[in-house]
Amino acid sequence: MRAIRIIYVVITVLVALSSAFAIWIYYIKEGKDLLNFTISIVGFCIAVLALFIAVRTYTSIDSVNNISKMDGNILDNENYVISVPELIIRFQCDDEKTLEKELFKSIEFKLKRESDTAVLFADTLQYMIDLIVFFPAVFNASDIDKDAYRKRMDCILSEVERRSRILHAISKGNSIQITETIKLFKAVISYQSFVADNKFNVHADLLHVRGPILRNPVTKTIYHNYLGLFYNKKGMFLISESLGLKGINLLSIDGMKLVSAKIDLMSPSSKEDAIMYLKSACEQFERALVSCEDDIMWPGFINYNKARTMYFLFLLTSERNDWLGVMNNAIESRSRLNRMIDEVLTVNYADDHQVSNTHLRKFFIYQEELARMVKLNILLGSESPPSDIWTSAVYRGSSLQCKPKEELESLFQSIDGFSVVSKYQNELILHLSN
Repeated sequence: MRAIRIIYVVITVLVALSSAFAIWIYYIKEGKDLLNFTISIVGFCIAVLALFIAVRTYTSIDSVNNISKMDGNILDNENYVISVPELIIRFQCDDEKTLEKELFKSIEFKLKRESDTAVLFADTLQYMIDLIVFFPAVFNASDIDKDAYRKRMDCILSEVERRSRILHAISKGNSIQITETIKLFKAVISYQSFVADNKFNVHADLLHVRGPILRNPVTKTIYHNYLGLFYNKKGMFLISESLGLKGINLLSIDGMKLVSAKIDLMSPSSKEDAIMYLKSACEQFERALVSCEDDIMWPGFINYNKARTMYFLFLLTSERNDWLGVMNNAIESRSRLNRMIDEVLTVNYADDHQVSNTHLRKFFIYQEELARMVKLNILLGSESPPSDIWTSAVYRGSSLQCKPKEELESLFQSIDGFSVVSKYQNELILHLSN
């Protein structure tokens, strides 16, 4: 912009000097007659006007190119991975409300101050995609105003749409990656909102995303994972509706017992549709795992989703699969991630060291504990032989068979702020104590 202003100033100065020089010549009576003088001045003014228009056109084209060019943008980077340690350090918030404010503030800042060009806007979208996994840390926590959360998220989505329309108006050719990434982000936020409200029959927003167009491995991972979750929820909704288990948590011990006992009562058509949905979910989780092979965080989420899908598929088809091995992989991945987070958040004081117990740290511990509890719920709620159950019913290396209530209470790890795990733990203690 500074160079353009200098050009305009130089042109103005030249016009002023030339006009002054021409008038001076005319008044000293040494020039041509008035007609020739007038024609020369008019021609000169036309030439200057043409120069001005040419410069203005050149600078406008250059500005458009700078705004709309997408060369080297992050959405096309096929080797991109999320820097989990960097994000963990950045958001060292003690509670969900502070985390919510910091997440929104960082996104709003990038949208308003660092999204003027297509490349910068692509960076902002990727940043928002990277943070998708942190939103449930706010949504799933107990002390949060979900209506206020949704309202602020809607404002962010409106600003994203406004920025996108500006880029579309300037250049439509380079906007496909941006358009599909925006659709993906909106679809995932919509899905998370429905799940937070315990709704199984989720909307099909993810089906509108043209997934094969996505090039970035993180966006591809998120697309396939959440599309798998969409199919999973459709299948689980059919099972719940067909068996009259609406309102019952199918992943609890009692829910697993009811499903195992009633699964043969499903109508053939409902069973066929449920199998189709769950198989589609597994296919999407497989694709997500391929996309995130270099990632340290997403395999733990995807394998957990795949394992519970595989178990319900086994109930419907009676075809054996390795759901337990996949669930153990999920637990191992989440445990490894939590060890890394502890290393990142460790603060050394002389000979002593402490781990900063941030809300995100508690959230990821909750995710690990959730996988451990769901695994035990499935095992104890299934109709497998007792020998198979107790061989696999292990919690952090300890067998749960014949453990007294007091020992179980001290064994399970409690997590403040996330009620689901606490509920599962209490149900397990009650079940094992009887």
